[in-house]
Amino acid sequence: MKKDNININELKNAAESGNVDDFIDKNLSSDSAKKVKQILSDRASMEKLLSTPEAKALFKKFTE
Repeated sequence: MKKDNININELKNAAESGNVDDFIDKNLSSDSAKKVKQILSDRASMEKLLSTPEAKALFKKFTE
């Protein structure tokens, strides 16, 4: 299984430019991309994910 490594600055730029889907497709394995898109499309899953300590730390880096 491939481990996906994400550059936070590239992710931030993709989000700011509205190209998150393209970023996901180009930087994640097809399985990981599918899972991320599934979570992003489900409000309950998204809220659960965003409440984790890891997501909070990532969000902090993302907003710096």
